[in-house]
Amino acid sequence: MNPYALTFVFILTLFPMEARGEWMQGEGEYNFSPALSENEACKRADRRAKEAAMRVVSGERLSSEDLQVCTEMQDTAECSLNRFTWSTINGVIKGIRNKKAETIPGISGYRKCRVSLEVDVRVGSGQPDPGFDMTVRLNHGIYRNGESLKIDIDPTQPMYINVFQWLPYKKTDLQVQHIFPNEFDEQGHFQEPNSIPTREGGSRYDLKVSFPDDLKGEKELVDEYLMVIGTREPVTFRKTYSLEEFNSRLLEISRRDRRTIRKAYNVVRPE
Repeated sequence: MNPYALTFVFILTLFPMEARGEWMQGEGEYNFSPALSENEACKRADRRAKEAAMRVVSGERLSSEDLQVCTEMQDTAECSLNRFTWSTINGVIKGIRNKKAETIPGISGYRKCRVSLEVDVRVGSGQPDPGFDMTVRLNHGIYRNGESLKIDIDPTQPMYINVFQWLPYKKTDLQVQHIFPNEFDEQGHFQEPNSIPTREGGSRYDLKVSFPDDLKGEKELVDEYLMVIGTREPVTFRKTYSLEEFNSRLLEISRRDRRTIRKAYNVVRPE
């Protein structure tokens, strides 16, 4: 059985560059009730502090898709962790220093954990090219089990497209899978608006979304993510990565020569 949620269904009829490092300060807070441990609250404040520091360097902002997924998930701990992990796509934390954590009284029986720190954030070399961009749209934001996923891509310049799927709930290090180009759809050079599965491919396959079998008794819906990578030159990627390996691979490509668009979506548990 394919361990990843997207499955392929037949239908009949670059050059390494040194990443730049920079120490940046960040601060995060988390209000918590007696029902949540101080240790867990401070972990969440710590993630917020790291996010804040990384965003200054990478220019990262949470998209509406990120926020929608977190709202739909209704699981604060998992949402917090996934949002933090999602924010690391544009950079890697290589070091932490001057970390301070304190818990102070809040209001109405709540307390607040506040964390401040400095992180060494590595981002790819070079400056992003605003003219090298693309628009990415999914056919849905919430999918039923077995529903087809379609990706529309509109590039501003000719570019080579690679699409990866990240499944944060998978209990394995290799949570990132390369899903396009693939053996059924090998043309990844986009010069004008196109779709995946590509129109040139003659719709010889579908990308089917499936709810994970091992979570059917635990969750009503799960969050999944796509990373669409556009590059000026063709890049050879592996089939699977850990998220850390994937981030490091992207940092080898100059930011001028790549564009990353992330899209989040939910999959509903079947009845």
